[in-house]
Amino acid sequence: MNSGDSKAVAHFRGHSCRDLYKAIFEADAPEQIVRQLPPQALFMVVKNAGLASAAELISMASLEQCRLLTDFDLWQGDVLNEEVLWEWLSLTDETESLELLQKIVKFMDLKLLAILIGKYVEVKVFEEPTEQPPAAGSHTPDKGFTWIGIKTEDADKHFLLARLLALIFESSAELFYQLISIMSVATTSMLEEESYQERMKRMAAEGVPEPEVAALMHAPLSLAEARSDLSSTAKKHVVEDIRGIEPLIYEARTSRLFADLVRDVADREELEMEFTYLMNGAVVRFGVDFSNQDLVLDLAEKVKGAINIGLEKITNDCKLSVAEVHSKLGLGKLYRLGLTELMAIRTKARKMPLDGVGALNDSDPVLFSTLACAREAFPEMPIFLRNDGTVEQEGGSLPAGHRSFDTMQGVASVHSLLDKIASFQTAK
Repeated sequence: MNSGDSKAVAHFRGHSCRDLYKAIFEADAPEQIVRQLPPQALFMVVKNAGLASAAELISMASLEQCRLLTDFDLWQGDVLNEEVLWEWLSLTDETESLELLQKIVKFMDLKLLAILIGKYVEVKVFEEPTEQPPAAGSHTPDKGFTWIGIKTEDADKHFLLARLLALIFESSAELFYQLISIMSVATTSMLEEESYQERMKRMAAEGVPEPEVAALMHAPLSLAEARSDLSSTAKKHVVEDIRGIEPLIYEARTSRLFADLVRDVADREELEMEFTYLMNGAVVRFGVDFSNQDLVLDLAEKVKGAINIGLEKITNDCKLSVAEVHSKLGLGKLYRLGLTELMAIRTKARKMPLDGVGALNDSDPVLFSTLACAREAFPEMPIFLRNDGTVEQEGGSLPAGHRSFDTMQGVASVHSLLDKIASFQTAK
């Protein structure tokens, strides 16, 4: 981001998705603000508002931003989410004009449209024009040379696909013929794989690490290694060439030490870039889809909690401030230090035999829920379990749900409860 862009969006710092949405439309030049936002931040605002309600935002965004919005939204793992693609194709502006659909055709990966056409459209091409449809319901856009039949009983999908094909033909007959012929030379899996690989390259440029890099970002870090790094004269790794995504940082609940760091850090913009890169690495590592905003924000709380544990562990050990520790280690190593504690909990929980766990749920639901939460890919705590190990009830029953670890006391409490389960299993 250049200095001019930074000044233009400076008054948005720290906003949640909802506040940022409101601030955009209260600005004197909303389109200018939208186009200066990082695509991932804009995507989070769009998802928070709901795609159908975000047509105006998408209309204001650049083609490059919109392409990246679909990169974040259209995939479940490495598989195209067809239902979300239909949602994009159903977008219209307030006047129900086709301008937004025309824009979608410009920025959408055409391979994905070809996959949709290959699945739902039957094409018949003749050397000489014919007035006789080859099948009931077929239509011709070019006076009988090409006949199109849409193969779906879903009325909405039929309408959307017919509208899309008509618009493409009217805009560019050459593109129309190219799209309807692609499936004759490529399979769906080939097109999907090629599209996914291109998407991964674009995402990497936006600060989303490749899986191999994300794995390294989650390697264990011991307290001894952290101490050694603190005493080293080497400078910490600085994340560059990406933009901080404020909704990732400020939308999710923040633990105390991490909040202190955000308040006291010398370079807040650098911290935001660090957390964005780290958070995106966690999304990749734990297989969360960017399109599932609830899970992304839940993961953001867990990542902050792990950083908080790392900060608590190292500051108690070395008696330095959170800002001083961060200036030497950076968020990445603080996260790995805290995550090492959580992975030890997961390892202990997953080593426990599951025989009799069902009976444990009946006899001691606190222990059962604690074990279930500890076994998660990213360990968590039952929402009713306080950090000191006491239980909070609502009307005599245990509230459902989970929360992130964020203190060493909570880590110790769960270790104690897991040891209690192990002793019960041993006694049996």
